[in-house]
Amino acid sequence: MKTKKRIVAVIMSALCVAALATGCGKVNIGYIDQSRIQNEAPQIKSSIEEMQNKLQEVQQDGDKQLQEAQAKGTSEEEMQKLQQQLQMKAAGVQQQYSTQIKSKVDAALDDVVKAKKLDTVVNSNGKDGVVVSGGTDITDEVIQKLQ
Repeated sequence: MKTKKRIVAVIMSALCVAALATGCGKVNIGYIDQSRIQNEAPQIKSSIEEMQNKLQEVQQDGDKQLQEAQAKGTSEEEMQKLQQQLQMKAAGVQQQYSTQIKSKVDAALDDVVKAKKLDTVVNSNGKDGVVVSGGTDITDEVIQKLQ
């Protein structure tokens, strides 16, 4: 029993040493400014504008439906249900476009990460960002991919 424990301990120690030895290299870190990407990348700007237009349409359609329901003398409870449905519709539109935008940014980011052989990328929003020193700013490359 003691022999098995010693063997397991020796194997675990060897694995830990091997893991430490392989991880002691230089780590290539990149960072992006997410707000710049949203403001400067044409694909993202157009998706945001499209989302805002769609939300405005949903809002106008919802207002029209609420006015019609109110004119018909719909009960307060039914009006609240209608408002909830309209809010859920707007949230669905927003979620759809947010997912679309995220997938576009992720695809462009993956291309840049592979090309620059980066190990990790962090979000650094200007002065308040995560990166204090070092790292590679890949914001411009990501924006370029989103032309």
